[in-house]
Amino acid sequence: MGEKDSAKRKRERLKQKEWKKNPGGTFNDGLTRGMVGSLVDLVGAVSWKVTGVFLIILIVVLIVLAIF
Repeated sequence: MGEKDSAKRKRERLKQKEWKKNPGGTFNDGLTRGMVGSLVDLVGAVSWKVTGVFLIILIVVLIVLAIF
């Protein structure tokens, strides 16, 4: 678990460093994500079980729409 935590901390440090270097680009990215959304943020915010259920529901809906 320590290795996973250190990788997460390293990513966060890199993200913070990038934000400090390029605040305008970061602001634009934030606006774009706010309007469109990000699948990475969605999947990162929920457990793998919820993600699996979401994908199954999405596939079932697509099959139903293809039939009708």
